[in-house]
Amino acid sequence: MTMRVRAGLTMILAVAMMGLASCDHYNCASGPNLGTSCTASGSGIGTTGTGGSATAAFVFVADAGGTGKTGTIDGYTLNTAVSTFLATPSYIAPTTPLGDGGVGMVVAQSKYLYTGFKSTNTIDGWLIGTDGSLTTLNNSPYPAPFMGLVPSGFGTQSVITNPTGTLLFFSNGLDKIYVYQIGSDGSLTTATGSPFSVPFSPGNLATDGQGKYLYITETLSNHTGLEIGAYAIGSTGSLTLVPGSPFAFPMWQVQGDPTGNFLIGTKGDSAVQGFSGVDNPFLYVFSIAQSGATAGAITQVGSPVATAASPLSIAVQSNTTGNLVYTFGIEDSQLGFDPVEGYSLSSAGVLTAVTGSPFTSPANLGDLGQFDHSGAFMFTYGGILDSSTNTVTYQMGAIDVASGGALTQPTATLTLASGGFFAVADPQ
Repeated sequence: MTMRVRAGLTMILAVAMMGLASCDHYNCASGPNLGTSCTASGSGIGTTGTGGSATAAFVFVADAGGTGKTGTIDGYTLNTAVSTFLATPSYIAPTTPLGDGGVGMVVAQSKYLYTGFKSTNTIDGWLIGTDGSLTTLNNSPYPAPFMGLVPSGFGTQSVITNPTGTLLFFSNGLDKIYVYQIGSDGSLTTATGSPFSVPFSPGNLATDGQGKYLYITETLSNHTGLEIGAYAIGSTGSLTLVPGSPFAFPMWQVQGDPTGNFLIGTKGDSAVQGFSGVDNPFLYVFSIAQSGATAGAITQVGSPVATAASPLSIAVQSNTTGNLVYTFGIEDSQLGFDPVEGYSLSSAGVLTAVTGSPFTSPANLGDLGQFDHSGAFMFTYGGILDSSTNTVTYQMGAIDVASGGALTQPTATLTLASGGFFAVADPQ
């Protein structure tokens, strides 16, 4: 039996949705190819759950469903009263397009969930109930013809919101950014001037922590980037080029810290098959100009910060007092995930490893991570392929984050029968 970590969730999903037989390593030989001949395995815990009153977070996963199956949005609940992370009780999963794991998923205002579907050229939206249930928003699904044009190399952050959850941003992966206003009932309205053209292939998106600027990485199919575009965000969602943009920093992914003063980035390089072919074990910090003629421009702060492994993705604590950054990745052998690494960010933009990093406990759980809005919990996600049976087992871990950056796992790792994008919401 051969067990290998799957590499590049988003690109794998894109290839599957395009029906490609192979695209470098994005095939059944080395990772899941959802919607084709690969099938997902797992406990299938999408229909049972455990009660209790201390709900800490809801997690939603765009379950592609597998070959010939209708997809769903699966719901899970972290309950700290009984220390469980299980399927949401009495949850009725909305159906989604056949074999489509979406092109990104995001939560706005802890109330609204959105994902885009390539096969139907739509953006689907739901209201998140206080019990973690989902109710279709008015006028959803919303027509989005550009979804069908998204190429196979889109990234981990191709759809985001601004920090207040009033604007929704989509990258089409080709040459445009689509912006929507989020109404008081969660409904979407195209922002004036959208779509906005960009001078390169836009991949991962991020805003600064105050929602003043949108940052766009130019991304390539081998999980690398070339430069970063910067745009000032108007109150209604307009985008205005920041002077000097694009900036010649070859990042795969960036995220803003809560103060709005810094971006943290990773090049995303990896020796894993199908990626750049060489590791880059560093994190990068960029300061954001706060005023003057170049407001929104970015400048690298100090030297790159050495990491133990090459980060494929990062998660930045987004609550107003948060200052923690974590990295995730895949071992070069693809036989396991890299240990999670944690860093604190100072007011001067200096990253310092937190006590216990790299973390051997909790065990290595995935190559993607995401904070809840409160910044108290982090969720990790990844998939492992059994090549002897051509099945993929997905796992998700709920991680308790201490104020000093230490990590503990309050519940057992959740095994999922799904493979798709995920998003986290705090209870209302």
